[in-house]
Amino acid sequence: MSLRQLRIFIFVCKTGSMTKTAEELYMTQPAVSQTILDLEDSLNVRLFDRIKNSLVLTNTGEILLEYSQKIIHLMEETEDVIDRIVNIKQGGLRIGASMTIGTYLLPEILNGFRERFSGVDLPLIVDNTVLIVNKILNNELDLALVEGPINSPDIIVEPYCEDSLSLVCSVEHHWSQRDYIDPAEIEGEKLIIREEGSGTRDLIQNTFLQHNVLYNIAHTINNFEAIKKAVSANIGISLIPAIGIKKEIKKGELKEIRLEDISFKRLFKLIYHKDKYLTGLFKEFYDYIYEYKDKKL
Repeated sequence: MSLRQLRIFIFVCKTGSMTKTAEELYMTQPAVSQTILDLEDSLNVRLFDRIKNSLVLTNTGEILLEYSQKIIHLMEETEDVIDRIVNIKQGGLRIGASMTIGTYLLPEILNGFRERFSGVDLPLIVDNTVLIVNKILNNELDLALVEGPINSPDIIVEPYCEDSLSLVCSVEHHWSQRDYIDPAEIEGEKLIIREEGSGTRDLIQNTFLQHNVLYNIAHTINNFEAIKKAVSANIGISLIPAIGIKKEIKKGELKEIRLEDISFKRLFKLIYHKDKYLTGLFKEFYDYIYEYKDKKL
C-alpha cells in the first residue's frame, strides 16, 4: 500500500468512476483500474462492489477511505510544517547562555529576533558555563553564548564581543568616596563571588592569581541580582559585569571602584557542536546576533 495508491483510491471514491478519475489525474483508465486491483490484492480485500456498472464501496472500502483521508491530510500537514520550518515561519531553536549573558544581553536579542520571526519557538536555558557546555555536548542545546573557558574539541567556539567586570561596593562602604584602590586592599574585604563553574568566577580568580592579589571569599551566590543586593546592603564587595550595573551606578545605589593597573576583560563566545546540522533557523539566528552586536554593542 502506497500513498499514490491511496490518493487514486480517494479520487475513485470521489468521482465514483475509474474513467472520470483517469481524466482528472491525467492517467489512462486501465492504469487507474490496475492501481485499485493492486491495492485490493495487497490488502487481500474487496474495496468496491461492481453493481450495474457502478462502483459501490464495501464496508472495508469505507473504513479504508476514512483512514486514507486521514493519512493524506497528515502528509499534507507534515509537508506544510516542514515548508514553514524551511522558510523560518515555524520551528524551534534551543538556546543556552551563561548567567551574565542570559541575564543582561540575550533577552533583548531574543525579543528582537521574535519580532522578525514571530512563529518560531526559542526556549532559553541560563546556567553557568560548565553546565551549558555539557548541554551542548549532549545535544540538549543547539547553540549558546558563554563567557567561560571551553576545553572540548567537539565544540566550535567563535568570538562574539568583549566584556569587562567592575569592582563595586556599597555607597555606605568606606571606599565609597574613592575612585581607585590599591589591589592589596582587596585582602581585607569580604568578597562576594559566583559559584564554581562560573566564567565570571574563573576570570576573577585567574586575574587575581596573575597579579598576586590575595582575597577572602566570604559569600558565594549564583545570581548577579542577589549579589548586587548584597553589595548594596554593604555585606561585601564584588566584581560584576559592567553591562549589569549601569542602572545601579546611575541611581547611586552602587559605587564603582577601579583597581590600579588591573582590568578584568573577557570575551563572550558563541558555541555549538561541531557535528551540528545548521538549519535555516540556526543560520538566521546566528546572523541576527552578530547584526545585533554590530548595531548595539
